Amino acid sequence: MAGSTHEEQAQRAENRGATAIAPFVDADRDGCAAVLARLPHWFGFPAVNAGYIAGLGRMPAWVARRGEAIAGFIAAERRTEAAAEIVALAVAPELHRAGVGSALLDAAERALRGQGYRFVYLLTLGPSDPDEGYARTCAFYAARGFAPLLETAAFWGEAQPALLLVKPLR
Repeated sequence: MAGSTHEEQAQRAENRGATAIAPFVDADRDGCAAVLARLPHWFGFPAVNAGYIAGLGRMPAWVARRGEAIAGFIAAERRTEAAAEIVALAVAPELHRAGVGSALLDAAERALRGQGYRFVYLLTLGPSDPDEGYARTCAFYAARGFAPLLETAAFWGEAQPALLLVKPLR
């Protein structure tokens, strides 16, 4: 890749190893919390993070493993008969751009489609508050078929405009 050092390229190649996706079980809770703790730019509110982790036992969630270690997780919650919200998708920072997030999203979408959901959506920081990390987040979801539906201050206030991204499940 242009602009990457040999070491970065080697690390990315090593990170593309096998990823196993499985439904969340309670024994995964600490590993999921550890992943969140390593992503303060995206998950920087301890009380919110605690809510994500507490909710893992009551909503559909899946974990990605590389060997025995939890590499990431995704959690979704039913909002209507037709739609589920991706509440959290977190991947260990050294595994960004290594296919873990895509594998988690694919697993969640398959399961949600199988449960009869027609749409999946999520909220992320909106583009009127420019942020490189969230620009990468939006690019990730756009590449996976999500479309921006609306930017609003109604969820998190004027200081943190929320962007609603939606995808039909076919």
